[in-house]
Amino acid sequence: MTRDVIVVPPELTLDAAWRIMTRERIRHLPVVRAGALIGMLSDRDVLVHAKVGEGGVLHVPQKVLVAEAMSHVPLETCEASTSVGELAKTMTEKKIDAIPVVRGLRLVGLVTSTDLLYLLIERDEARPLPFDFRLFEDDRPYAAAEA
Repeated sequence: MTRDVIVVPPELTLDAAWRIMTRERIRHLPVVRAGALIGMLSDRDVLVHAKVGEGGVLHVPQKVLVAEAMSHVPLETCEASTSVGELAKTMTEKKIDAIPVVRGLRLVGLVTSTDLLYLLIERDEARPLPFDFRLFEDDRPYAAAEA
């Protein structure tokens, strides 16, 4: 869990929020008002409003506010006591990459899919993958070991 979470107010422009996300190399910004979590802005939310210009340059509108682009409450949230397994299950079922950690309405942290991957690396779970991989070519199955 990230405890030092960068947050933004809903009145901030989307362009300014995107500059923060780019500078800090983050994909999610919790949106707070008076210390209470009111929404979440993701890179996907920004991309919905942006246009790709010549040379692949992303142009984020300066007049759109974070409040207009963010995902609103109710958000998926958790408490600090939520298990890693429960977080992973929620994130995969809901197809989300970040869950704010709250105490009441107050934001106390943020768990991202990257945090879960770092946890896996720390635990060094060096076991074989529990999958039966198969490659398909010309409608005929081939075992990965044969390829």
